[in-house]
Amino acid sequence: MDFETLPGKYTWVDEIEAWTVSVMRHRPTDELVEIFGRGQAEPLGDIAFADVDRQRGPDTSAIELFLQIAQRGDISVTLENNGWSGTFPEIARRCSAADGWFFSVNWNVHAAGFVTQAIDGVVTARFESLYPLAPVVGEWERRPGWAIGPDVEPDLAWQVCMALFEQQTKVEVRPEWLTERRPTYRIPEPYSLYRDVEGADRV
Repeated sequence: MDFETLPGKYTWVDEIEAWTVSVMRHRPTDELVEIFGRGQAEPLGDIAFADVDRQRGPDTSAIELFLQIAQRGDISVTLENNGWSGTFPEIARRCSAADGWFFSVNWNVHAAGFVTQAIDGVVTARFESLYPLAPVVGEWERRPGWAIGPDVEPDLAWQVCMALFEQQTKVEVRPEWLTERRPTYRIPEPYSLYRDVEGADRV
């Protein structure tokens, strides 16, 4: 399937209002819990993605983030229902360290489609999918040549992000991932979690 037709494969993601899905070379679950939680992750048992919202407390103004981990052969997958830790540069670096690789897609009410890639501990891509204007290398954004293309229609941005995900990783994200039960953890907000690491939020 070529890239022009690949986005149409992901029409089902339009039902997801906010998430981050990440894939990387296999890392043990306890290692990922440490990267995303730094000793502060709270295990909640095996939960389906669609049921994570039920773990939230009554204070709707509180920031509550959740991490789900799935091990699939030689890759590891993380899912975040309405979370964004997988977009955080320091987490991407750590997940891809020691000759590894990492790729994530995120969207929510503030981001129409955000892509993050890291290889061997270096963030190699971090950009908003709606603005494929030119290659950029800056403190907050990195857009490599493979991310340059025609303007993306806003209502197709999520599908295009998933197409980039599969194109770059060769991993197909499937709708049943949302209903499978998997280990789930309550995790801290990443900016607070890595506030002691200089440049943690920059590429």
